[in-house]
Amino acid sequence: MEHLNYAPEELIPIVAELASKYTGFEHSSLSYEKAQALMEAVLYFIHEWEAAGSAAPLSENSAYPLRTSAAMDNPPAREAYLCGRQIVLEKVKRLQALYNELIPDFQDYGSEFLRDTIVKGIPAFLSRYDAGFAPQETLLTLDYPILKNLDGRTGVDAVLEYVSCIFLEQRFLRQFGLSYVKETLRAYHEDTYMLTENICGVVLRNMIGHILLNKPLDSVQFTKEEKEAMKNLLAEKSPGELEAAAANIVTELIARCFDNDFALSEYLGYGIPDIAAGLPYPPGP
Repeated sequence: MEHLNYAPEELIPIVAELASKYTGFEHSSLSYEKAQALMEAVLYFIHEWEAAGSAAPLSENSAYPLRTSAAMDNPPAREAYLCGRQIVLEKVKRLQALYNELIPDFQDYGSEFLRDTIVKGIPAFLSRYDAGFAPQETLLTLDYPILKNLDGRTGVDAVLEYVSCIFLEQRFLRQFGLSYVKETLRAYHEDTYMLTENICGVVLRNMIGHILLNKPLDSVQFTKEEKEAMKNLLAEKSPGELEAAAANIVTELIARCFDNDFALSEYLGYGIPDIAAGLPYPPGP
């Protein structure tokens, strides 16, 4: 959907209404910064409705209950605002439900950044997030890096997508067992506690290196001779060919071990360029 450019005269009454609710209808004056933040909140809600496209319902009392014409794709600003607010509230519910499903079997694999972000950060976000007056605030730094770029996302939109990616990562890593993942991480970085890289990226790079060398996956480390063989093999491939080979290996892995899970395949695919560029895999005596 194209961005809906609402005129200021359509947005200011919405901000004024939100300001009245924020001050408890006491008509207290607001600072310029707070008024600006409330305008950002209104625009965030409208953007959420825009981003949802044709899948987004309008409010129950909407003049446009079904989208069957171009006019219905351009509702009054207040309609888009109300519908966007409902979308945000639903995302908060989805985030809570997803987190509740994630946490019982969650493994941090020794990563301080992953543990703190998920075990401490997400509950803090859920308890502090103001979906009514500050939906645009992310509140977290999300220190553990994921494979997908979330630039441009803020608030619950960013955090829900982030946790969805962590959920996929946990499913992928769980398939290979706790000890295997930990051994792979230790081979890559002796102080796993301070590892700042994405765990799936490290494990996948290890697997791709093994498969390229026809080496059994259960032998985590590479010998000096195998590392040399890897360098020779990679010297024969262009960056594009190497990336394509890595993508094919991931596709086959998802087909064999995860029943062609599209969401997981798509997510891991975001990491292919960096994973391929990081070969040869460094561990070894």
